[in-house]
Amino acid sequence: MLKACKLTDYIAEYQPEWTCDMPVGCPPEDIVVAHNHPFFRLARYADRYDAGDFKSYVELAPYKDWGDDLPLAIGLSIIDGEKNARKKLKSPFYSRFKGIIAIKLDEVDGVLKQSGKHLSHYTWWRTKHFSIDNLKMLQ
Repeated sequence: MLKACKLTDYIAEYQPEWTCDMPVGCPPEDIVVAHNHPFFRLARYADRYDAGDFKSYVELAPYKDWGDDLPLAIGLSIIDGEKNARKKLKSPFYSRFKGIIAIKLDEVDGVLKQSGKHLSHYTWWRTKHFSIDNLKMLQ
């Protein structure tokens, strides 16, 4: 389940520790919070995932000037719906990805915002609470 929320309310209730320093306006004020909600992330390998699959664009290119896209570049792309994730995996645009990671998110794992032209695409700003241990690779 996803619930609309204000970032200031989320911070007051959960006192999150973000995975990196967040610039002003990141995450944005209008967010959604997940409660035991399944999301999917594309992975570099078909049969396994590792910490490299959870690096943001900012981590991959720290010296790039992201301009207005900085908040999106700090977050991670995740997909709402397994069917949507499988469809993206087949697209030539995503050919560098070979697998799909199933993720169940809860309030303490961070905040999200629908982003991009596809309604199933979300940007996720993680907290240190989230762990990549015990996630599931889809076949």
